[in-house]
Amino acid sequence: MAACLTAGLFLSSCSTVRPVPGTSIGYPPASARRRTVHTVAPGETLWRISQMYNVPIATITRANRISDRTPIKYGQKLVIPNASALRPVISLYPNDQWRYIIIHHSGTDQGSSLNFHEYHLHKGWDRGVGYHFVIDNGRGDKQDGQIEVTPRWLKQQDGAHCKAGGMNPQAIGICLVGNFNHSRVSAAQMDSLVYLLNKLRQYYGIPKRRIMGHRDVTGSHTDCPGKKFPWTALRRRLR
Repeated sequence: MAACLTAGLFLSSCSTVRPVPGTSIGYPPASARRRTVHTVAPGETLWRISQMYNVPIATITRANRISDRTPIKYGQKLVIPNASALRPVISLYPNDQWRYIIIHHSGTDQGSSLNFHEYHLHKGWDRGVGYHFVIDNGRGDKQDGQIEVTPRWLKQQDGAHCKAGGMNPQAIGICLVGNFNHSRVSAAQMDSLVYLLNKLRQYYGIPKRRIMGHRDVTGSHTDCPGKKFPWTALRRRLR
């Protein structure tokens, strides 16, 4: 894994953000429902998965011959019958610790929240994946532009993505899968990043100047999120 990668309990009061129909956030347009297979990511629950595909929990449990009380594990494959186009479920928690947003690239051609979780556990990080959000590029079993919410966000834990500048306790970490020294951010990833940044910065009152690349943090020694990361295009789209 690239250098950038070296870098539960739900709060009772939160607001869950879902886009209105027709909102473009990098996912395919609404189409005929279909059967799909979902790989459970760290932190996901039956409720969250049911919201992502707009399929009742009872339908999912029946299709997989499990109970709604059966614990699901990350890496587990679940059949999702009659699934709609995938949509993110972004929970926003009242919390005044979030003052910055740091953008990363994975430095790898492919990956997911699950891959990074396992890699970080292997490094001895007992909380696993160090980012709060991962935006996929479609090269694995996740869709291009899919926003994965990690356990660190769901539990409102400090990040483990940018030690420089004391950012881990005060910065939301977003990792886009890809190496943007050599390739470009996909259109779907960019749409999802814009959507996520606008939701987070408006809710937490984070000014645009505090949305930064890992390399822009004082004391960091990295080119993350890559020389080809489209900062000008991104800042133009922030509300």
